[in-house]
Amino acid sequence: MAEKSNFLKGLKLIGTQKEQQLNDKIKDLLNNRELIERISDNAQMQIPRINRMQEESERMSIIMNYPTKKDVASVAKLIIQLEEKIDRLEELVYTLVEDREGTVKGNSSLRNKRNANSSRSMKKKSRLESNEMEGSKKRISDFINNSLLLSAQLPEFDSIGQGNSNG
Repeated sequence: MAEKSNFLKGLKLIGTQKEQQLNDKIKDLLNNRELIERISDNAQMQIPRINRMQEESERMSIIMNYPTKKDVASVAKLIIQLEEKIDRLEELVYTLVEDREGTVKGNSSLRNKRNANSSRSMKKKSRLESNEMEGSKKRISDFINNSLLLSAQLPEFDSIGQGNSNG
């Protein structure tokens, strides 16, 4: 048992020393200004290639009829805007219905009940809004995931090289 304990202590000591040596080497490389400048220059040379690849990806998405990352982001933004507009319309309809009920009945007890229930309805409304927000986030997340899964599925090609219309 003592041998095993000594072995583990020695192994831990060697591991700590090697980790320190590796950390020192990494620090030296990161402090090497010339190396950092070369890496930066190389990265700058890669930017045009990356831009060309993105443009080609956009072109292929049109030909292959699959959405790009930009398309999915645009749709997600539009969905969020649409949901906000629907929420505003729902609030407006709710307000109009409440006002109409109060005008038609003209009953002060109805107004008193509404005022008494306002704190309860505000709490309930905040819970509903929270649940709706979580639901919206989940729907958007599901939509994006499904879109990405669909974009990963490429059409089958027959021997002539044209798309197979069976899928």
